[in-house]
Amino acid sequence: MEHHHNSCFTYLDDSSAFSYCNSDRSGEFQTTSPESLRRRIFLSCTNDNSSDDLIRYLVTHLESSSSSSIEEQKQAAMEIRILSKNKAENRIKLAKAGAITPLVSLISSSDPQLQEHGVTVVLNLSLCDENKEMIVSSGAIKPLVNALRLGTPTTKENAACALLRLSQSEGNKTAIGRSGAIPL
Repeated sequence: MEHHHNSCFTYLDDSSAFSYCNSDRSGEFQTTSPESLRRRIFLSCTNDNSSDDLIRYLVTHLESSSSSSIEEQKQAAMEIRILSKNKAENRIKLAKAGAITPLVSLISSSDPQLQEHGVTVVLNLSLCDENKEMIVSSGAIKPLVNALRLGTPTTKENAACALLRLSQSEGNKTAIGRSGAIPL
């Protein structure tokens, strides 16, 4: 296996900010769709190229369009949430596959479940320092602050943790401070 030096892998060994956020309880979800279960089994048994194909498939279903119903969006977002939870490589792959922009859009969703999935996956992706700049440049700070203000308890907790992670990059501190996050 090729060795990649990336801060996502080393950060996972730390017991710092993320460990006390309790960020992602996605393991509690039961996926009832037989297609979803087949995809999850497929992912766990396949090589990297096949998992890349699945990630691209799920990312295309995140986007709101006439071809994706809200239920398909929720299913894709939940599966991406699960994929991003424990595997550092998936966090990088998801960012490279273009997941960040549609996930940031989900943070502003009026559907509480879609919003929670969006916030939580953005938090999970922010565990990799390589992804932080893409998350911020995709406009995530203001939607995260709104989710911190108006979301469900889990959404609020995960939005706060995502902002904490993003604030660990020096250039983001001012933007987060100006966004109204500090009083919240």
